[in-house]
Amino acid sequence: PATLSRRFAMRRLAIGLAAVWALTTGCAGFRPCPDGWWGADKAQHFAAAALIGAGGTALAPSRLEAEEAAAAGWSAAMLAGAGKEGWDANVRKTCWSWQDLFWDFLGASVGASAAWALE
Repeated sequence: PATLSRRFAMRRLAIGLAAVWALTTGCAGFRPCPDGWWGADKAQHFAAAALIGAGGTALAPSRLEAEEAAAAGWSAAMLAGAGKEGWDANVRKTCWSWQDLFWDFLGASVGASAAWALE
């Protein structure tokens, strides 16, 4: 069963990463935001991604090992962040912010790692 759960988690991680890749590779033509690296919205991105990463890790199926649960939580947070940037660029017609996605990455990493460490 441990091998099956590991394969299941790796498959979910691969699907999540493929979705992030698909969203970000199509972003080359997006108008990038002229925003800076330090703003109020960056703290919001960090906090939201940390919460999603920690929550996804904590809510991962119990059959997953701690590392696999953390990978699932991190993937959920990154998918949410990339999805938000895709929404901004395609629906709101504003712009794609690589800076926002960077802060999502940091928040997802901190949140998933903290939840993993507390297990």
